[in-house]
Amino acid sequence: MAEITILVPVYNVEPYLRRCLDSILNQTFSDLEILCLDDGSTDQSGKILEEYAKKDSRIYVIHKENTGYGSTMNLGIRMAHGTYIGIVESDDVIEKEMYEVMYQAAEEHKADMVKTDFYKLWDHEDGTEWLEYTCLSENKNLYHRVIQPVKEIEAFFLEKFTWNTLYNREFLLKNQIQYQETPGASYQDNGFWFQTMYCAKRVFVLEQAFYKYKQDNPNSSFHSKQKAYAMKEEYDYIHAFLKKQQEKDKSFYQICFHFRLCGYLFTLERIADEVKMEFAKEIGKECEWYEKEKESCYQWLSEREREIIRQLKQSPEAYIEEWLKEREKIRESLNGFSHVIIYGAGKIGKALYWKLFSIREKERQVDFAVTTLKERKEYFYGHTIKELSDYVEERENCLVIIAVSRKTEAFTDMVRYAKKLGFKNRKMYDEIG
Repeated sequence: MAEITILVPVYNVEPYLRRCLDSILNQTFSDLEILCLDDGSTDQSGKILEEYAKKDSRIYVIHKENTGYGSTMNLGIRMAHGTYIGIVESDDVIEKEMYEVMYQAAEEHKADMVKTDFYKLWDHEDGTEWLEYTCLSENKNLYHRVIQPVKEIEAFFLEKFTWNTLYNREFLLKNQIQYQETPGASYQDNGFWFQTMYCAKRVFVLEQAFYKYKQDNPNSSFHSKQKAYAMKEEYDYIHAFLKKQQEKDKSFYQICFHFRLCGYLFTLERIADEVKMEFAKEIGKECEWYEKEKESCYQWLSEREREIIRQLKQSPEAYIEEWLKEREKIRESLNGFSHVIIYGAGKIGKALYWKLFSIREKERQVDFAVTTLKERKEYFYGHTIKELSDYVEERENCLVIIAVSRKTEAFTDMVRYAKKLGFKNRKMYDEIG
């Protein structure tokens, strides 16, 4: 029997699957059982899995009809034989020492779970990678010691992912921890994460990163009511779990409420316009209900998030109307330009990038530029940063947005330089919505 079973859920990931599987097979810890769960893929993913299974006897392929992420993962947990269970999403990549280091920590500390920091991964046009190290928490006191989350509430605010974790299989089975199986739903890792954190008595967190989390297209969105309400269904599932445990401490319901709201705000910005108003009203109603039940908590939200919730409770219609007006203002600012250059790649440039993508206009090309690179190679969310002079030939047809504070000397220098190069179409970052 293998010491570690790695679950690899697969659904139409043909472009990324080989790289993922190669990174698993390259592990320095070799006592592995690799369960590849093909959830009814319609591309070449199934054939790729069979090809790899023929080359390595540790790989087992399960082809099944498409029933969704939750039921697929539950099947994997039931079929696993390892002492421990790991999860690798099939478009992600792991470094070769990952499971050796996590296994040693799990054994040494008799852990129910071992969690690690991770990397965010972007692929560049030139075939290289850009990695952003992401800490699970800014609180270093949560690292390198055994913690029990129900006794240290702050542990619930570790980044809530499931794939950067090694689980003791008996711990999962003993506590009957499983995914919700709602067909076609999203966010089903949320419920699994909460159950593991609530039930675990020994969690060990390593201040190391091995897992490379491939970033999805930030332009993705949900267009059906079913997808829009997937977050609600998942946190209703967590709420029901707490009720089943006969939990009396309101703190855990408040944590559930907090992450419910975070998920709602994330979803509200991305769902299609035709369901946005209905969803906004639902958020306001739910806040009132949880306040009545004394399960609400707003202290962990940012000031901006609290203000949005206040507006949604007061008048969801007014909030959505204002949001749509703001989006139209952005679109009007960019009207007539299919190519936008963000000139400046600091905090303002980063915020502007996400603002432009929030309006979901796929046809608009967005690039990043600085004054000089001095022969360095730099990247920004997977985009290769170029010098502004590299775009001179396109200056008549592109819009340059100067993304630095007006109060700085750099702002004056950048405006002067853009003029010198002949970029007539210029706007300041604060003019874009």
